[in-house]
Amino acid sequence: MFTSSAAALFDDFHIDGIRVDLTDAIHNSNALHFNGTPVANANLFGAKFLRELTRTVLTLKPSAFLIAEDYTGWTAMTQPVSQGGIGFDAIWYMDFYHNLIGDGNYGDSYANLLKNAGLGVPGPLNMDNFAGALLATQYNKVAYHESHDEAGNDPGTERTIVTAVNSAPLFGATRSYAEGRCRFAFGMAALSAATAMFFMGEEIGASNPFTVDTFTTNKEDLIGQRTGDGQFLFRFYQDLIRFVLGNAAARSNALDVIYTHNDNRIIAFTRAASNENLLVLASLNDSPFASGYGIATDPSRLPSGGWREVFNSDAVAYGGANVGNGGAVVAVDNGQINAVIPAHGFVVFQKVS
Repeated sequence: MFTSSAAALFDDFHIDGIRVDLTDAIHNSNALHFNGTPVANANLFGAKFLRELTRTVLTLKPSAFLIAEDYTGWTAMTQPVSQGGIGFDAIWYMDFYHNLIGDGNYGDSYANLLKNAGLGVPGPLNMDNFAGALLATQYNKVAYHESHDEAGNDPGTERTIVTAVNSAPLFGATRSYAEGRCRFAFGMAALSAATAMFFMGEEIGASNPFTVDTFTTNKEDLIGQRTGDGQFLFRFYQDLIRFVLGNAAARSNALDVIYTHNDNRIIAFTRAASNENLLVLASLNDSPFASGYGIATDPSRLPSGGWREVFNSDAVAYGGANVGNGGAVVAVDNGQINAVIPAHGFVVFQKVS
């Protein structure tokens, strides 16, 4: 029934891909209800079913994109069926979400960047932990800063813009801080090496919780807000998506974190493709580094030459303060660069010489 339903969706309705919810429960977690005894044969049958599902879909539509919500770490999930794998293209990467956002009741084992920044208290953030999650996006992952589970359904979770300012009222300077931090959050997902995802409404700063029992009463005007309070975020999402689509390096699997500084809340990483190099300098500091910030790394990881600023999350068009490098070409010499980095935002450079 499930395989036939998927086949109908692809063959008759021409969808592009599917996400299978909690595949752990299908191939890993089967147990007897009355005493919890694992049922190994049921797990084997679950794996067989998932292979049948992906094989059937890919026979009908070889270009289909298949995502599994899987937290087992089983590498077979993204191996081709022809090689004995399950056949999915990518796995939902929850560790990325926990390290980047960190709301909910998940403790301090994650970086919880946005949650801690939203408290408005000066001090270090664990950029090192987030760097590890960012590096892992190279390996068949879907990276996201919000999903249906973390938008209110899991205890303690809120929309991104609410977490960004610790539930403070969203107007005036508080909304500016909130939107800046939201731009940082989506930027990290979109510029990661994973397939990026965002939940509906994030693009206009939706703030109402999305829960299974109150969805109808919490609806927001997602279309109207594109020209209302959410217009700046909407423009940012549009432009960053266009930027990623237009730059091969931003869509590649090559990513290298070249610098972190917990006290200054800074992370820098490169993206690379054939004949194209990008450098991302990002900060969750509440003040800009307007006089420039120096970063040094191994020269082999940051080629010398001219690097032009090609994207600034703090642009006026996005509701920012326009603190950046003005599209200038900044020199990299012996693995060192000095560039302006905006508050709770990021700039992207492209190597031009």
